[in-house]
Amino acid sequence: MKLAKLNILIKSSVKTRKLSSAFFCIFVILSTVLMLLSIGLILPMTDNVVNKINNHISRRELETDFTDNIPDDYIESKITKLKENQYVTDVYKIPSKLTFSDSSKTLSSQYTLAFVHNESSPLITSGRTFDESETGVALVPEKIKDYNENERKFSEINGEDLIGKTLELNVGEDTVFKIKIIGAYSTSDPIFENKEILVPKNDLFKYDAAVSGEYSGDKSYMIVVDKPENTETALQELSDICNVYKRTDVINVQTYNTAMYISLATALLFIAFIIVGFFIFLKNNISNRTNELALYRALGYKTKHIFYIIFTEHIILALISIFIGIIFAFLLGNLLINPYIYSLLGNTIMEMTVKITIGEISTVILMIILLLFIVCKTAVKRSEKTDLTVLLRER
Repeated sequence: MKLAKLNILIKSSVKTRKLSSAFFCIFVILSTVLMLLSIGLILPMTDNVVNKINNHISRRELETDFTDNIPDDYIESKITKLKENQYVTDVYKIPSKLTFSDSSKTLSSQYTLAFVHNESSPLITSGRTFDESETGVALVPEKIKDYNENERKFSEINGEDLIGKTLELNVGEDTVFKIKIIGAYSTSDPIFENKEILVPKNDLFKYDAAVSGEYSGDKSYMIVVDKPENTETALQELSDICNVYKRTDVINVQTYNTAMYISLATALLFIAFIIVGFFIFLKNNISNRTNELALYRALGYKTKHIFYIIFTEHIILALISIFIGIIFAFLLGNLLINPYIYSLLGNTIMEMTVKITIGEISTVILMIILLLFIVCKTAVKRSEKTDLTVLLRER
């Protein structure tokens, strides 16, 4: 039988079943929107918790201190032993943070000079980051709440507006250093404070030595472990070498993980309900066409012809509805959901947006097509086993 004749039947069926077709399209649109938004929300959230929370650099860091009177040779021997541990990826000396005021009057408040931890990098919002081999450069927070003591008022400064400007660091009575701002970074990571100016570690050592005359005080070292799950084991093993300790966690990991598991289970259950609901709706929709299937068989149509008619009709409507659903999902995500998420998580380490990717769209399309195929195939196969007189009987 020619496809042209079957296509005419499909077109006629859609026209005569406008209400049923409309309900089917609405259901597909809703299913598409809900599944895309659910997947587009849960995947970024899971990625945030896994990469930004569970694998945060602070969860892989240990520290050790040596007093100033301990010989350098002794310290070097201990550092060498620390580096030999199977879990340790890096051991480096960490400078002290310095408080300074800006003689150039670009900034009015006092600020802290800090460093970037090894095996981590700040999120740059404008400009660029620096290489540790550079000197005389700095990163400022993307938003600075600067207080002018003389005028007794706060002013908010965009870090981007300071790029290219030079600060004069007044870190002592007669000690002034000039640093050029090359970028602004996000303070969403709790490892950073809002009033920290980031500079290369070697510069910070130099500034500290200039203020103190010569470096004095404890010599602190950061120990970086390969994985967060190995931190406690490394702490026990390294404690046999020297006094190694772990600072208080800057992130409550358990809270984030619990929230992630609850959200993930809820989202998966929600998607499962959508799929089951779609399956039941589609099955009932096709089952109500028993007399139509009987008529096709009475007219001599074979099983493959009936399947083609039913499946093609639904797949055309489904693809059109999916396309509309994708548009609605994008609009709802960008205009409603993302602004709401930003109001809750904006400028925090968990900042994220709903992301609808090609992969997610393809997954939803394939899922709907598969459900259509299964239900249509099952309905047509079931009609083969039913007596023609029963199929034609009014229900």
